[in-house]
Amino acid sequence: MATARAVAEQLKQQDRGTRLQIRLPRGTARTNTDGWSVILGNLGSGQPKLEIWLDRFSGYPDRKLWACFHSESRQQITSITKRVSRKLWPVRTVTPDDTNGTAHLSLTDRLRGSEFGVPVLEKYQGGRTFYGIYDPTRETSERVNPHFCARAVAFFQDVAGTLPRTKTTDEEHDVYPQYENRKHVASHLKRERSRYLATECKIRDNYRCQVCEFSFENVYGKLGSGFAEAHHVVPLGQLRDKVKTRVEDLITVCGNCHRMLHRMPGKRDDATKLKRAIRKA
Repeated sequence: MATARAVAEQLKQQDRGTRLQIRLPRGTARTNTDGWSVILGNLGSGQPKLEIWLDRFSGYPDRKLWACFHSESRQQITSITKRVSRKLWPVRTVTPDDTNGTAHLSLTDRLRGSEFGVPVLEKYQGGRTFYGIYDPTRETSERVNPHFCARAVAFFQDVAGTLPRTKTTDEEHDVYPQYENRKHVASHLKRERSRYLATECKIRDNYRCQVCEFSFENVYGKLGSGFAEAHHVVPLGQLRDKVKTRVEDLITVCGNCHRMLHRMPGKRDDATKLKRAIRKA
């Protein structure tokens, strides 16, 4: 419940311009997967719900957290999955034939390690459909799982950002004032704003700038916990709309280094050159 409320609070702060209608959850519901579910809101009246689950459906003995869109109409979910970028395409589709209901509903073949943190699609009778991500969810002394919260918020926002009538921010002329090819600039910034991939990058780098080694948490304490920015290292001229962005193409940076990188020529070794300049200074 604490984790679900934390995700909802973050989404409420950042839902402007999207179709997300978030409310702070007040209670849980028992599930047939030996766990609980919480509703965070929806995409509009009669539209898919945003939910957080904690259960044993993944096939492991310990419960795992799951962030998902849920609808009784399959068409609503499939229309979403057709709009999202490649990195959010489902890597596995689950049907009743893939489940085991001996003690509780769970996967017969449990999730592989590579299937955590990436979208899974579940399709059941009557059109009931789920589309979401499972978290490895290891035991921790923290009341709220910060990595799951970051992934869940990024997943919900990235999906919502692909829906019709979503307003996007325009930073092009601010961060690339001298770059003439606006198509490449837009592609670059769109990839950097891909929250889910950027979140994975920042978790990998422990939210520490890979240029100057600045850590927001070390300087600002709890206020800076889980905060940093992500920068796409592929040169602008090499970007192609159909090239799938990988987490390896991003690095974690602080705001200052990010802006300086955006003032550089747009080469793959810009971060290395900027690091040298900082050391020399």
